[in-house]
Amino acid sequence: MAKVLNSCDTDFADLARDRETMMAPPRRRALPPRLFLPTLALAAGLALPPLLGSPPAVAATPGVHAEEIVRFPSLDADLTSGAPTALTGRFLRPKAAGPYPTVVLLHGCSGLYAKTGRVASRHIDWALTLREQGYAVLMVDSFGPRGVAEVCTVKDRPVRASEERKRDAWAALAYLRARSDVDSERIALMGWSQGAGTVLAAYGPGGQGNGFRAAIAFYPGCRTPLSDADWQPEGPLLMLLGGKDEWTPAERCLELASREPVKERTEVVVYPDAHHGFDSPHAPLRKRRNLATAPAGEATVGTDESARKDAIERVSAFLAERLRG
Repeated sequence: MAKVLNSCDTDFADLARDRETMMAPPRRRALPPRLFLPTLALAAGLALPPLLGSPPAVAATPGVHAEEIVRFPSLDADLTSGAPTALTGRFLRPKAAGPYPTVVLLHGCSGLYAKTGRVASRHIDWALTLREQGYAVLMVDSFGPRGVAEVCTVKDRPVRASEERKRDAWAALAYLRARSDVDSERIALMGWSQGAGTVLAAYGPGGQGNGFRAAIAFYPGCRTPLSDADWQPEGPLLMLLGGKDEWTPAERCLELASREPVKERTEVVVYPDAHHGFDSPHAPLRKRRNLATAPAGEATVGTDESARKDAIERVSAFLAERLRG
């Protein structure tokens, strides 16, 4: 059963006007040219410290810019051998009346929050973009409730895309389906890097991902589904990749998307000149080091503005067709 405790007001009007402002976690109370290959498109252009504890679940009073900090159980009891992890999430509602088509957002290996303690700029930018298009948004924090700051530099990850996090995605789906203000038949899944790997794990066969209407994966690694000859997405899948990504090179995902029957349900867009994290807003290119899963242990990351703009347009069109069509 999801819990909503302690009412408070959170107004996102300022955030909508200023994308540089990011949400602070609630405090604990005493928070170009294109090449098409089947459905493959080539588009030109190309940590937060460990939390002291999960933020309490709080609900904003009704309003067009209301946010709720929510808590709901993961479906990981089979992994914990006990009680399921009590996950936290940030739920944003659009201005229109519900029930809303909704998008679940899954963070990457750095977590939902930046080192400042505020929601990372990429996540809030996408959340506001989607909300402005009429979607409700649920951002799931898979790390904070488990006492994990980040897993980018960790080889043996304590929170795995194919285990803990896919169960978190399924739990988010179950939580949303129980909400009266969410259209239970119009829920999509979207993630970045490790979160994109979670999308592929949660949206693959043999699980509970068939409840998602569509899925979007930004620069996943694709190693795990590629090693499974039976893997295929449960429904429409959009993957967006950087042609110069040194962290999660595009080749594996291209190979995956060329298989039968994956290619029948999958569109892949490669931005030839883009690096990992190309859709992050205002992120100058820089080198990240000590990366556990990058082939060379390091990778260039940062914004590619033309790729970012095209990705926003493609995601918007993809969701409009799948959640509103």
